[in-house]
Amino acid sequence: MKFLKTISVEELKALLEKYATLNLGEEYVFIEEGFNRTLSRDIVSKINVPHFPKARMDGYAVKAEDTFGADEDNLIELHVIDTIHAGDVPQKRIHKGECAYVATGAAIPEGADAVVMVEFTEKKDNKVLISKAVTPETYIVKIGYDLKKDDVIVKKGHLIDLSTIGVLAGCGIKEIPIYRKPKVSLMSTGDEIVPLETPELAIGKIYDINSHVLKQAIKNTGAAVEYLGIVKDNYRELERSINAGLEKADIVILSGGTSKGEGDLGPQVVEQLPDIELLIHGVRIKPGKPLIFAKLKEKMIFILPGYPTSSLSCFYVFIENFLRRLSGLPLKEHFAKEYEVGERIYSTRGRHEFKTVAIREIKGVKKIFPINKGSEAITALYYADGYIEIEELENIIEKGDMRTTFSFL
Repeated sequence: MKFLKTISVEELKALLEKYATLNLGEEYVFIEEGFNRTLSRDIVSKINVPHFPKARMDGYAVKAEDTFGADEDNLIELHVIDTIHAGDVPQKRIHKGECAYVATGAAIPEGADAVVMVEFTEKKDNKVLISKAVTPETYIVKIGYDLKKDDVIVKKGHLIDLSTIGVLAGCGIKEIPIYRKPKVSLMSTGDEIVPLETPELAIGKIYDINSHVLKQAIKNTGAAVEYLGIVKDNYRELERSINAGLEKADIVILSGGTSKGEGDLGPQVVEQLPDIELLIHGVRIKPGKPLIFAKLKEKMIFILPGYPTSSLSCFYVFIENFLRRLSGLPLKEHFAKEYEVGERIYSTRGRHEFKTVAIREIKGVKKIFPINKGSEAITALYYADGYIEIEELENIIEKGDMRTTFSFL
């Protein structure tokens, strides 16, 4: 048992990276439903792309040797036997002295091996005069130029973006195998928490903030989330809710009830679960010290502090990348930027600090400034444009320093 035996932020990050390997299985979805999801297998093309030779631009499909010697002073005359638009199937073969008009993207008729651009031709009735010679394969897109049949077109582990959907559609692939989304059960705990539908806020009660913010933050990591509601400070009710969450999902996230106080039942309930490994109870971070992380076979449980800023700071510092790894999405570092510090920032030595910052432009330079509000303030995040992380042994960040700033994705 590790109740409030705190570990460093880096130790917990390393531990979570180690455990971000849940076997989530796979599912098949239509390609458009796979956007921002991760492929669970290699995808092989079943066709050549293109699967027929086609014209790169408007012109005349010819036998290249028929054009040799053509220039502005030596026009070569060919007989036009067909007109082929994009989507048409060529009906005639090109023989010596013949050609066919082809539109951009149209199929090249048999017998032709080059295209003369329309700019270098002059049409007269059913004949065309050519003023420029071409070599074989000029302005022709060959079969399999883009992709060849049986090529691996997208590899396992690839995050599907818009261009990937385009490639898959171009190969005629409708369904794809993707890793199943990690499923999260979310709940808020505490007798003081009431839903937003409550008509009148009684003394001692507060609206449920955390669930609404955390739900969207979880979705942004690529995970699926189901909110299970507010759980009162009752041992049996909390036990039932956690077990229900474990039944429904891979990961259970609660906010509130993490400290060692008598009213905080989270640690007591989690400790009594069969086969539980209570890995962490306490991290040297400000705000958010009494965080709980537990493992139950292939399931995970996080219990976050109740204060909104403490709860969100723990989510962004620890859980966001944990879920992004499971979902296959880019980690938060991918979106981070470096900014100059606009004024001296103080921090408590011995605690890794999550510090919200505002970005302001000073004489054309974007700089960050600390937002000095406590974790109990619900506006600490509202006024922030992002956050920085301050190491345990840092207590002053000087004006003019450059710091990595993370956005609230």
